[in-house]
Amino acid sequence: MFHVHFPAPLWVAALLTFSLNAQEEGGQILPEAAVPPPVDLIQPVPPPEIPLGGVIPEGPILPENLKINNRGGSIEGNLEDGIRLGGPVKVEGDNGLEIFADRANVDLKAKSVTFEGNVSVYQGNILQRGDRAVYLYEAGTLDASGLRVSMDPILLEAGKFTGKSDGGRTVFVGENAGITTHDVENPNYWLRSDRTTVYPGERVTFHNLRVYAGDSPVFWLPYLSQPLDSELGYHFMPGSRSNWGPYLLNTYGIMLGGERNPVTGENEDQWLLSRWRFDIRATRGAALGLDLMDMREENKDEISGLSLYYLHDLDPHETRTGIPRFSVDENRYQIQLRHRKKLDFGYDADWRLDTNLTVLSDQYYLEDFAPDNYRTNPAPDNTIGIYRRDDESLLSVFGRFRVNDFYRADTQSPEIAYDQARRPLFGLPLLHEGETSFSIRGAEPGDVIRRGTIDPLLALPPGSPLVPGLLAQLNGYERSLVQSIRSPGTDPARIPSLRAQLLDTGFNRFHSNHSFSLPFTYDDWLTLTPHVGAAYTHYSAVQGPADSDDRLMFHGGAEAAVKFTKDYGNGHDSFPGITGLLHVIQPYAAWSVVTVDELDRDYPKIDRLTFTTRPRPMQTTSFTAIDEIESWNILRFGARNHLITRRDGQSHEWLFMDTYIDKYLDDPEGQREWSNLYNDITWQPLPWLGLDLETQFPLFGGGSGFSEVNSRLRFMPWQDMEISFAYRYLNSHPVLLDSNRVELGTYFRLAENWGVGTRHTFELDDGTLETQQYSLHRDFGNWVAGMGITHRDNRFEDEFGVIFSLTSKDFPPASLPFKLYEE
Repeated sequence: MFHVHFPAPLWVAALLTFSLNAQEEGGQILPEAAVPPPVDLIQPVPPPEIPLGGVIPEGPILPENLKINNRGGSIEGNLEDGIRLGGPVKVEGDNGLEIFADRANVDLKAKSVTFEGNVSVYQGNILQRGDRAVYLYEAGTLDASGLRVSMDPILLEAGKFTGKSDGGRTVFVGENAGITTHDVENPNYWLRSDRTTVYPGERVTFHNLRVYAGDSPVFWLPYLSQPLDSELGYHFMPGSRSNWGPYLLNTYGIMLGGERNPVTGENEDQWLLSRWRFDIRATRGAALGLDLMDMREENKDEISGLSLYYLHDLDPHETRTGIPRFSVDENRYQIQLRHRKKLDFGYDADWRLDTNLTVLSDQYYLEDFAPDNYRTNPAPDNTIGIYRRDDESLLSVFGRFRVNDFYRADTQSPEIAYDQARRPLFGLPLLHEGETSFSIRGAEPGDVIRRGTIDPLLALPPGSPLVPGLLAQLNGYERSLVQSIRSPGTDPARIPSLRAQLLDTGFNRFHSNHSFSLPFTYDDWLTLTPHVGAAYTHYSAVQGPADSDDRLMFHGGAEAAVKFTKDYGNGHDSFPGITGLLHVIQPYAAWSVVTVDELDRDYPKIDRLTFTTRPRPMQTTSFTAIDEIESWNILRFGARNHLITRRDGQSHEWLFMDTYIDKYLDDPEGQREWSNLYNDITWQPLPWLGLDLETQFPLFGGGSGFSEVNSRLRFMPWQDMEISFAYRYLNSHPVLLDSNRVELGTYFRLAENWGVGTRHTFELDDGTLETQQYSLHRDFGNWVAGMGITHRDNRFEDEFGVIFSLTSKDFPPASLPFKLYEE
């Protein structure tokens, strides 16, 4: 429905009604409709619904739903010459269309309404502005040839675009047309092309694109499809780094697939995102890449599709750290496939085929060209698996492969696993949780590490000055094995087993673990959950001198907690961010006991414990280091505190603190009597202030023998300044290096259009300022420019970098994403 309200004075409405009725009753025949004026832009709109001054009993001259609201303005004219409405005039429809103008002329012969003066047409997020527009109410079209079209945040050049109906929506097609986001009379930039197609809310496509700064062309592309709701299209990032020299990284993203639309000439329902990469690094050469991603996938961070990248490296031995390298080939590449295929087997479960493969040219590729990935995952897995998931279980059949032979990797060829979620057993209150698996396992070090480091270490005589440097190139597990083999105090009978673990180990393993629990709740303040279970593990086909073996494990324990609450009402509202306060305290205790047939200390192990500062899980079903599980008897005492207030009409956790300590009746990792005292704190009093804090300190009997503080503070003292502060302290850990690190990040808004950011990382333990980053930002209205410089002290060699950014705040065309690499 299309309504144009016309609340003129009552006598004017009556006069118009009388006049129109007289014309009809007199039997006069209206002349033929005049030919409407030429139209450059015809935009289909809903049929007219504008009653003018009322409905004639015998039948309206205008459609019944034609109504005009001129907010009490003047009304002049007659049926022969037309009706002139003084403004402001407003036309609105329940389909979202609204037209505003200073005045309007109704031509009954041409069956049109002409709007003049500050004309604005709104429909959804589409806005058209100009001095004149003609609405042909019989044809149901709007002549907007003199209007500039705006679809937040895009403005279309006036007189250049034609609206076309396509499947119930309007698309705009322009020939030799331009768009901009600079909403002023003379925009400072335009994007022009031979053919521009705008899909409101979706994307804009350009054929033969030229970018103009003012009236001067500054950039050209043959084709660009730029989505409006994602970071696609063309991106380029210039900068300089110590191990790259000056560089320019280019990404050109377009959508592929779908069916061709004969109206627009574009493909519809495109589903395949392709990112074409062309990178230039002064000291390393040119590189080519292609990323393909299925946009129909839900989890695009993990299921990223196919990625290809290649460069002929001009200096493959150039290093960021200053550590010498083994021989590296000039041909550097990465092939990565992360794909998920949903399988329809017709059962009441979800089936999928997951592929996660990464092929690298050498062990230094990620460090050189993907430092973000190298920091978090320096040795990526290679797996292919079929999975079946329902509400109660997960069935997995997958393999893990040693595709890259230059770093240590374990293999599973294959593993079949069946995991059962905790659920009632046969409808009883008794809960069951379990896991069963069979796998053919193997592990061996990287070939390069073995030839260049391990073999020489095993051959060097005691006291050789080369030993410390070679040991530093091994990971912690390999280093400990080499040191045990080289130690004069090691029993010679252990040497074959240690060498097998170091160089090539493997076995077949069957493992099944099941736990049963029975939770009780009393009066909503006391919960008690006892649990018992058992597990069986069988090893066979063991490589090396070890024989097949079996392990039987029994485990049990209980968890108990009570809850007390205290409502303080509004008595603490003087504290920041508190509107009423509820205190919930939950003292709790947990007991876990495990009795297991332990393996010999030199028995080959693949699923091992990793070095950490956090406590191990007390539930065996959460314990993934199956080969190193030992007998234990542990009591945990703790209390959780919640301070809850009201914020935005909902409950908000103002403060959370979990404090706990473990008593070792039988320590699986040493001779400890007590663990450290742990405190995990989250404090979020205000939207601009937050603190995360983890601490642990020895309390009784030396605890775990080390101390740790890990904290991060976020704070905005005023709206133009933001500060982040992090502190990490680790002292006397038996394996991990001591650290006393401070990280400070700041952002200052110096003026309305200027901002500056900094980041510093300082290692107090050895007095090293590890990282310095400085960035400067300038707001140019529609664009934000930035420059950043970085310095990193790698202790062996310093690293420097500089980067530039230029980003549109409204429309995402060519942009330079601001990013400083961190390792």
